Amino acid sequence: MKLKKLYKNTQIFKIALGIAIVVVGYIASVFYTQMRGLDSSVDLITNSTETQLELEKILSTISMYESNLRGYIITKDESYIKNRFLRRGEIDQNILKIKELVASNPNRVKDIERLNKLIDHRFDLFRETLLLSKSKYFDSVIFNKKLQESNSFTESMKTFVYKTINAEGDKIKVHNVNHQFELEDSIISAFLLVILTLLILLLSFNKTNVDVVELKKANDEMKFLNLSFTNAEKIAGFGHWKINIETGLYTFSDNFYRLLGEEPNAFEPKLENLNKYIHRDDLENVIQSHKDSLISYEPTSLTFRFVLTNGEIKYIKSVGSFTQNSKGEMIKTGVNHDITEQYVKTLKLEESNTELKSINEELESFNNIVSHDLQEPLHKIQMFISRIGDNDKETISEQGKTYLSKIGISANKMQALLIDLVNYSRTIKGDKVFEEVNLNDIVNVVIDDLSSSIDDKKAVIEVGSLPTIKGISFQIDQLFVNLITNSLKYSKDTIAPQINIYIEDIGIDEFYNDKLILDSDYHKIVIRDNGIGFKQEYADKIFMLFQRLETSPKYSGTGLGLAICKKIVDNHHGYITVQSEPNIGTTFYVFMPKEI
Repeated sequence: MKLKKLYKNTQIFKIALGIAIVVVGYIASVFYTQMRGLDSSVDLITNSTETQLELEKILSTISMYESNLRGYIITKDESYIKNRFLRRGEIDQNILKIKELVASNPNRVKDIERLNKLIDHRFDLFRETLLLSKSKYFDSVIFNKKLQESNSFTESMKTFVYKTINAEGDKIKVHNVNHQFELEDSIISAFLLVILTLLILLLSFNKTNVDVVELKKANDEMKFLNLSFTNAEKIAGFGHWKINIETGLYTFSDNFYRLLGEEPNAFEPKLENLNKYIHRDDLENVIQSHKDSLISYEPTSLTFRFVLTNGEIKYIKSVGSFTQNSKGEMIKTGVNHDITEQYVKTLKLEESNTELKSINEELESFNNIVSHDLQEPLHKIQMFISRIGDNDKETISEQGKTYLSKIGISANKMQALLIDLVNYSRTIKGDKVFEEVNLNDIVNVVIDDLSSSIDDKKAVIEVGSLPTIKGISFQIDQLFVNLITNSLKYSKDTIAPQINIYIEDIGIDEFYNDKLILDSDYHKIVIRDNGIGFKQEYADKIFMLFQRLETSPKYSGTGLGLAICKKIVDNHHGYITVQSEPNIGTTFYVFMPKEI
């Protein structure tokens, strides 16, 4: 009322008008200064917001790589890591953008340099974990320690990043306060200028229009980012959720609803509305674990099942952790990942392992039967044939003697076959304990064991300097027994067997099944003889079970000896090949790894 009376007073109004005319220039300059201050505040807020966004992108990318690595470790499915896994292109772009944003802040520049080093180390841990998971000699203790180290480092890196994000959030709060005060002053100045002059009105309108355009542009960019993140959730098969501990309000992403077989926003995001989708056998554990974490602020990691309205069951991996928002409120954020496909593959793998265990048990039973139960009747047959031949040879007819001889030969062949079957099964089932094996010592022992056969054939065996390898001792022994026996068995009648065993360098163009064999990776062991040989077209056939070439009946055999050799070499991750020519001889090449 007092202001109204003063306004109606002519003298006061004139004085006020005169003062207004005098100060109009001053007000205009003040208004201009305030507008510049607003621009500066907007730039600072935008800078901090973009910095936070780029940091969130980095964490999102690291989380995606962790998810891919977990998927690969669980399933061994190369699709998780074959495309952009462990490529730093996007992260390097994020770091470069952040450096541009914080270039004027020396402390923040140091923080970003430190973050870059943390990311380098995290990628080193990614690679080390991946190599350990792919190692042929998997050490679960080392692997678990590496996983623990990776998880701990990721948490510490997240803490550091969120500390930086919160620092930027604090800056935004300060800038917002300053911005608010400047805006209030600007409104007062604008109001005065609108009353005093049309020019002020036009300038104010123009500035407002500029602000609206910038705001619309920022909103469009935010919509695009939200759309990109939604598409990423669809592609990766995960949905995110969060709960504000202070307010108790939940938020579900669009793809979170899709994981439930529902359309986005099909129901209000509440824990009670979600319960009906959780498998009843998992419900109590899931709810209790979640509620306990809201009290202790401990991260959660759960695997459970969703039951969709159409009856379909999905296996879900849900992880959640806590952080504070810019208001200081505690927020739990989580990600639900659909692991149904990986889970089913894991179940099938377990079933296969069970079946394999059963097969191994049957094989062990077979070995026992072959080693004992089948050998015993053969021993008795051989014993009785010998007794009949010794005691009744005068009374047996010539035809009877012929029959007895054939029975004895058949029994001996059967015994040899059973022994070879046992040896072959040992190469499959035997304990694969690798140790240092001196091949010269092995060959010398084999030659000593075969000395009787070597003397009978008047064979000459020359052995060069052989390497020491990592191998299974009894299998390496069996390998050379079979190869030397093979050379003795298939020797010529008129020429004494000549067997040479030595190593030679691997050529630059040696292949096995299109795989290049390098001298730096393998030893090349040569076993060459001057026996009857065979046509090269049969080179692959001789390593197959029960496969014998059409040779004279005097060359006895079961067709298992070279199959055993191939299995032994396979057990050592090596290769065996053969070159032969009829009436010239045969050369076996054994490639053994220098490192197992």
